[in-house]
Amino acid sequence: MVCFSVSDIKIITAKHVLGEAGIKAFSLNKKDSAHAGIFGTIELYVDKADEAKAREILVNEEIIK
Repeated sequence: MVCFSVSDIKIITAKHVLGEAGIKAFSLNKKDSAHAGIFGTIELYVDKADEAKAREILVNEEIIK
């Protein structure tokens, strides 16, 4: 997991930025649908081999700190 957020837009942006860099990413939505998305997060994953590069890209793009 390289990042998580409650914001769909943040995860979509992160996936796009990583995709542009040639890094495949997938998200796992752990929001609780019974509570209108108030509880839970969306997690973004990449291959272990791409993790360091993905984190670097996301920090440089100011998506994560």
